[in-house]
Amino acid sequence: MAPKKRPETQKTSEIVLRPRNMRSRSPRELEPEAKKLCAKGSGPSRRCDSDCLWAGLAGPQILPPCRSIVRTLHQHKLGRASWPSVQQIGAGGSITGLKFNPLNTNQFYASSMEGTTRLQDFKGNILRVFASSDTINIWFCSLDVSASSRMVVTGDNVGNVILLNMDGKELWNLRMHKKKVTHVALNPCCDWFLATASVDQTVKIWDLRQVRGKASFLYSLPHRHPVNAACFSPDGARLLTTDQKSEIRVYSASQWDCPLGLIPHPHRHFQHLTPIKAAWHPRYNLIVVGRYPDPNFKSCTPYELRTIDVFDGNSGKMMCQLYDPESSGISSLNEFNPMGDTLASAMGYHVLIWSQEEARTRK
Repeated sequence: MAPKKRPETQKTSEIVLRPRNMRSRSPRELEPEAKKLCAKGSGPSRRCDSDCLWAGLAGPQILPPCRSIVRTLHQHKLGRASWPSVQQIGAGGSITGLKFNPLNTNQFYASSMEGTTRLQDFKGNILRVFASSDTINIWFCSLDVSASSRMVVTGDNVGNVILLNMDGKELWNLRMHKKKVTHVALNPCCDWFLATASVDQTVKIWDLRQVRGKASFLYSLPHRHPVNAACFSPDGARLLTTDQKSEIRVYSASQWDCPLGLIPHPHRHFQHLTPIKAAWHPRYNLIVVGRYPDPNFKSCTPYELRTIDVFDGNSGKMMCQLYDPESSGISSLNEFNPMGDTLASAMGYHVLIWSQEEARTRK
């Protein structure tokens, strides 16, 4: 079901650019000038509130150089004397899920391809192993944590989902999907409400108080392609799903089994690419997602940019696009800070920071 159109004045979507440091450019890095000017899409004329990151954009804006948010936060806390090195797990042991410990920000939960979901600190000390497969054929792909209910949930590559308490006690271990569980999410307002996404082309919604087996789900939401993510909105009333091809869906608590809107968007899956996942803005009804241009996508244009796209969560219309010509990779993961005025975008070895306050100082 396509989103309903509402009367509004259309305008060309805005693309926000970062300045390019000419001295740092090498001939290999130079891109066709046409790419820097290419932007496609339309957006509604309604304005966001004044403190929204994209409020008041009337045309291309220039943002200052981006910095690593992790290193910046560490320097702010500890100074520049040292930088902690988290013990690495080597080739083939990539981290698949990461959550800060809500009860101790010096610790974090991690699921990984080495076959564990664990709690550790930034010195490399493993404080507790919550789940371990004890085999190279099974690994953990997703993770979520709830501070209020003191629960940890993790999913693996064969369809199993494990629920534990923060003391490490396993509450249940059930096969909920036929294939890999790519994402698990606890509802921020109802901790007993769980969403799971899988490459078996389904998203399922569960009541943790009533889970008895793989058939005890409340709703099963079929998709046309494998699904990378299923994320609840900050108010818990909506669900955002991202498939592995070209579709973003928005579901509502009023009717979980039927999407409110479908947003066509190129973000196809590639084996060696971190799966692209759309995310909510924490305060406004906005959706942010990285673009991976696809020549087979209906609206694809020559030299299409690998932008970060922002959509209206109600209408599905493009609000604006963010692009950094100095780091023109694919932005697979995008995350806002709790206030929603700063966006962190991860692409390869880079983390880009888009800040409202820094943008204002450049006007």
